[in-house]
Amino acid sequence: SKLERTSVLDEISLTSVHESRDGTKKLLFEPRQGGRIESVWIPSEDRTTLCVSSQLGCALNCQFCYTAKMGFLRNLITSEILDQTILAKRHFDSDRHRISNIVFMGMGEPFKNFDNVIRACNILTSKAEMNMSHKKVTVSTSGVASQIPRFFNECRANLAVSLNATTDEVRNWIMPINRKYPLGVLMK
Repeated sequence: SKLERTSVLDEISLTSVHESRDGTKKLLFEPRQGGRIESVWIPSEDRTTLCVSSQLGCALNCQFCYTAKMGFLRNLITSEILDQTILAKRHFDSDRHRISNIVFMGMGEPFKNFDNVIRACNILTSKAEMNMSHKKVTVSTSGVASQIPRFFNECRANLAVSLNATTDEVRNWIMPINRKYPLGVLMK
């Protein structure tokens, strides 16, 4: 039909699912613009969390992160971020497991794609749109401290900071962003 030829319902498509013994599912999506996006569906007794990606690849080069080996390819647009949740809900929500929490801890540094991530968070938590509680949406940063004040001004979601070390010496090595934003800056 003409509607099918001229309209886009999903910016990404679910191409594979890998399930572990504990029920966790690694979801692989392909955007229309190319590349591959990973999300993780994590069920537990009292909640189901979806870990979403904000970028294809990442430029921050954290030593423990597989995505860093890809390098940075591009920022995801808002609809690609939201479609991870929409498609996961469409395919996996059931009476027993409904996505109750969203965490931005997938591929990429959310604060390096700030505008699209904030738009996605605000749509997720808008009563007129996806109607999730702002208490159930968390954005995790590796420590891009310059964006933290703006985050709190523009978004009601939770913020997590991935420290991964207790000293600047160790953190400088495993998370190079620490050279720009050391622990003392993050703790202010």
